[in-house]
Amino acid sequence: MKEAKTRERILDSAEKLFAKKGLKHTSVRDITGAAKAHLAAVNYHFRSKDGLLREVVERRIVPLNRERLRLLDSATKRFGKKAVPVESALHALLSPAVKLYFERPHFLRIAGQIASDPDDEVYKIFLLHFQEVFSGFKEVFTESLPYIEDEEIMWRMHFLMGAMIHTWTNHTGLERLSGGVCRLSDEEETINRLIAFCAAGLRAPTYNNPPEDGREVRTKGVRSTNKD
Repeated sequence: MKEAKTRERILDSAEKLFAKKGLKHTSVRDITGAAKAHLAAVNYHFRSKDGLLREVVERRIVPLNRERLRLLDSATKRFGKKAVPVESALHALLSPAVKLYFERPHFLRIAGQIASDPDDEVYKIFLLHFQEVFSGFKEVFTESLPYIEDEEIMWRMHFLMGAMIHTWTNHTGLERLSGGVCRLSDEEETINRLIAFCAAGLRAPTYNNPPEDGREVRTKGVRSTNKD
C-alpha cells in the first residue's frame, strides 16, 4: 500500500512538473523532491525517466481512448444500419478529450509538448495509443462521408486532431487576442464549438487547385461552387 501511494505521488508530481517546466528540463531529482520520495524510487517503479513519462501518458490516454471507443460503439448501435452522423462521431472523439482538459489540464500540456516537439521513441509510443482510435473513427467517417476518398478523410482527421490539440494547449492565447471575450471556461460550449468547426471541415469541398471566384469545381467526387 505504501509503495502504491509513493508510485502515485511520483506520477502526480511528474505530471505537474513536466507540464510546468517541460519534458527536457524536468529532472528526476525535481520529481522525487516534489513527491517526497527517494531518488531511487523512480528506477524502482519506472526504471527510468522515460519509463516514468510513458506511465504518465498511459494512465490518462488509455482511459481516454477507452471512453472514446465506448461512445463510438454506443453511437454505432444507436443508429443501427444507418451511417453514424458526423456530429455524433465527433462527439465521441472530442468530448472525452475536452472533459479531460477540464479535469487534468496539466496532462494536456504534456500531450501538446509531445505532439509539437516529439522525442522519437516517446512519440512512437504516444501514437500507438491512437492507432485503434484512428482506425475506428476513420471507418465511421468513411461511411458517413462516402463521397470523400480515404486519403482525404485521413488528412481531415489529421487537421481535426490538430484543432483539438491546439485547443488544449493555446487557449490563453485566444483569451489575450480576443481581449477576454473568448474563454475556455464552459465545458459543453467548448465541445459544441469544436464539433461544429470540425464537422464543417470534414464536409468541406476538396480543391485540387484554388478556384477563381464563381468557378464551379469538381474534384474527387466532391462538387462545390465557390460563390459569395
